Amino acid sequence: MRLSILSNVNLDMLSGLLKKENEVFQTDGYGEWITYALKKDERLAAFAPECLFLLLDGNALLEGCQDMGSVKTVLDRSEQYIEKLAENYSASYLVVSTIDVRPEHIGAGDASDLAQASGACWDTLLTGLAERQKNIHRFELRRLIEDYGRKQFYSAKFWYMGSIPYDMKALHLLAEEMRQVMARLVRVPKKVLVLDLDNTLWGGVIGEDGPEGIVLDSAHEGAIYQDTQKQIKKMQQQGVLLAIASKNNSEDVQSAFRENPHMILKESDFSAIYADWNPKPVNIGKIAEELNLGLDSFVFVDDNEAEREAMRIQQPEVTVVDFPTDLTTLPAVMAEVYENYFFTWHLTDEDKAKTMQYQQERERRKERESAVSYEDYLRSLQTTIRLAPVNDNTRERAVQLMNKTNQFNTCTLRMDELALEHYLGEEGGHLLMAEVSDKYGNSGWVSEFLYHQDGDTAVIDNFLMSCRVMGRKVEDAILDAVLKKLQADGITRATAAYKKTAKNKPVEALWEHLGFTQVSGDEEQKQYERKLTSLPETEQIHTVVWDV
Repeated sequence: MRLSILSNVNLDMLSGLLKKENEVFQTDGYGEWITYALKKDERLAAFAPECLFLLLDGNALLEGCQDMGSVKTVLDRSEQYIEKLAENYSASYLVVSTIDVRPEHIGAGDASDLAQASGACWDTLLTGLAERQKNIHRFELRRLIEDYGRKQFYSAKFWYMGSIPYDMKALHLLAEEMRQVMARLVRVPKKVLVLDLDNTLWGGVIGEDGPEGIVLDSAHEGAIYQDTQKQIKKMQQQGVLLAIASKNNSEDVQSAFRENPHMILKESDFSAIYADWNPKPVNIGKIAEELNLGLDSFVFVDDNEAEREAMRIQQPEVTVVDFPTDLTTLPAVMAEVYENYFFTWHLTDEDKAKTMQYQQERERRKERESAVSYEDYLRSLQTTIRLAPVNDNTRERAVQLMNKTNQFNTCTLRMDELALEHYLGEEGGHLLMAEVSDKYGNSGWVSEFLYHQDGDTAVIDNFLMSCRVMGRKVEDAILDAVLKKLQADGITRATAAYKKTAKNKPVEALWEHLGFTQVSGDEEQKQYERKLTSLPETEQIHTVVWDV
């Protein structure tokens, strides 16, 4: 990755540590970050860093401040500089650090209070910056320092020798954390955490010990499992789907969740529960089919090495977590699982409601199995599709959906918010969002239709849809409504494309199904067109409403 580090202290050694695997732009002097903010630097702009780190030393930033009034003045001014920096390098991820302010060794007792208040004030300003400037992301420098320990992190020797505040080991820790941040910026998060039960979510074997006899409480070894469950519960609240793959009797598992008073997780927190005696690789395949998700979006946690090895061999797309030999580290390992595989910078409304939405899908599936015909099932759902241009309220979800959707995705066009802004502006593109709801609930904003106009032709740049609503003919209703709108706007022809990826097989024949004719291409990429001069009237199973 191309990166650059701006700071108010000397971090040249840190840049050197990152040069082994990255292209690093060397800035002119470590105290010049404000200069780069006030005026766009031609050399840095030409380098086009993918990631621009701003790591600020709290004491250097607030040197001479004796009270919160003077602190606030400096921080407010710095906030303005950072906002300008984000604008000058809008195509870069700007990763801004929290600040650690060390109390003076000689001073009044309230010096520590001022240091803490200064850091908290900066946190608030940084949160506001990230909300206003979507290319700004937070770097938890202070938390890293506190976890490692201030006395070990800082180096008086390095400081007096070269204005380098940090110890050599600390610089290595800092470099590794920066590598993790850069990976998260470009990584597509996993979606499902599949968990074993016995000696994973609790100690002991539920079939032998019973719901009251398993090791799970607020003290000693039981607290390890309870704290682990607390971490998993937080993950579920952050939009991670939870599932169970356990070799147990389902009745015993139900009794554990329903009768043990120390249980943090509930049955309702899980999108799928497979407690039986089938091989776990088989069951995880069933979970993937049930949730309509690719196996590469699954992470598996199990205390049994034989089960982990079987999963690696039989379901190689699934990420298998190494279970810790030191049980006391299990809660921390679970937190690392979130950071390494599921971390997301922004939480959307759809993320918060994800478990509930998949539980609603389970009810739909039950009704489908009992319906007389597929069409009767679809009509019984009473589905409403709301179409609307992307706006400030849905932009973040649009980017998330664009970068996470793999199966129903005709061209797999990825964009961050800056690229989307360019597409909608300079490129003259249009993005329509579709929200789908039915009698079981609201599935949220689950589809996107991107196009631009070329004379009297609408060029469809991408059509994508969440796997949650696949198989309900939602795509038919969306396209019918969109094409009729384009026709009403004077468009006489539409073109579309299919670009093959390893995962979008479900839409390989989509355009043919939707009435388009292939005009060129091969198995890897196909071009289609459709005349809009006379669109046939078709019976609509779903209700489509426009929100413009």
